[in-house]
Amino acid sequence: MRVLFDDNIGDDSLVCWGVTVRLPKYALFGVTREERKRNWERKILEILAELDFDEVSVKLASAWVRYYVFELFADNEKFALNILSPNSPIKDFREIDFPEIENIAMPLVISRDYMLQEWIEGLPLSEFREGFSMKREDLAKECIKSTAKLLYEIFKLGYLYSPWEDYEAVLSKGKILLLDLTRFTRRNIEKEDFFPYYYGAPFSSPDILVEDEKNRVFWRGTSEKDYFGVSREEYEKLFLEGVASACDDFDDFLAVSKLDEREAKILWDRKRY
Repeated sequence: MRVLFDDNIGDDSLVCWGVTVRLPKYALFGVTREERKRNWERKILEILAELDFDEVSVKLASAWVRYYVFELFADNEKFALNILSPNSPIKDFREIDFPEIENIAMPLVISRDYMLQEWIEGLPLSEFREGFSMKREDLAKECIKSTAKLLYEIFKLGYLYSPWEDYEAVLSKGKILLLDLTRFTRRNIEKEDFFPYYYGAPFSSPDILVEDEKNRVFWRGTSEKDYFGVSREEYEKLFLEGVASACDDFDDFLAVSKLDEREAKILWDRKRY
């Protein structure tokens, strides 16, 4: 097997929204760049020995305290190779619990300390912005509805996808696909709490939309659409329309939306369009 490693596998930082962020020391595979590169090459070669490839190129795609993601180009196909970070809170990829749905980056091989997934081509929702300004309003509306529909379908299966981050969702061939399987947890909220729980998705993390002093630094956009994709009022309608399309019946939607019956009926009737 022939393997080519990119020099970036020894990096100790990554770029988020144009800002360079250094990884915590406890999540690194070595002190120096040379040591990290040497350790990664050895580790990845051990993993590749278990997989049936002939020619492979390896490049670091992203990293954080839970696991690293490497872009594998192997035998003319792309894959995502996830490897647990040192001191990761995840101890075994085989223990993660996720719903078997088509809107995820499908796992192909799951082992204790690594997971091989299909590589998803598409537009990450984080790239709808330039800096802190929303630039893809043409696609934002449909993404809001599609994401809400998907999240409620996942909810009905007994799961949540949290914490929500726009860089872990991709618009691919008209569908929203979720990349990080470790974010799935078993549902622990009632349907009446669903909308507040995800309020802000898909373009903002619900956690930062709590308007308090702690989150003041995150409010850097120039208008509501920089956070919601559209105005706040339109966002709420679009999100609930997406939920309506996944509800079993009107009573189900009425409970989730917490609207009065007349307002809920208007959105319920619009779900067909």
